[in-house]
Amino acid sequence: MIDEELEMAKRQTLHFLSFRLRSVEEVRKFLFRKNHQQEIIKKTIDELSEHKFLDDQIFADWWAESRIKQGWGQVKIKNELKMKGVEDETIVSVITRDWGEIIKNIIEKQFSKFVGLKGRDRNLKIRRWLARKGFTFSQINRAFDDTVING
Repeated sequence: MIDEELEMAKRQTLHFLSFRLRSVEEVRKFLFRKNHQQEIIKKTIDELSEHKFLDDQIFADWWAESRIKQGWGQVKIKNELKMKGVEDETIVSVITRDWGEIIKNIIEKQFSKFVGLKGRDRNLKIRRWLARKGFTFSQINRAFDDTVING
């Protein structure tokens, strides 16, 4: 009986993982919602982790990269990974980046949004926009030290 339930839990989880990568905590919650016993949930996660179907480091790297491509900043990415149950140590390892360079690239791609604005208005609008995207004020200020943004 337990073997059958374990196999069912693994099949359900593999189907769940077929859509996108997931954190261990996301899988745990998924299996809990499917009314599996804690023992089955633990065994399923252990087996899938052992075979690298589940790995929070790989998930966090993938999540951060995909969010950076969408123009998200460190704060938003960190908060989302926390909500997905990723450990702080793993989060720190994926958000340790050159955010100044990332900000410059994002502004270059989105520059057309700010073309009609001049000087202080443009800078203020860009700063606010970056803050909403999840960048810290120190990251934004460092990026504004670059003449490409100021000029």
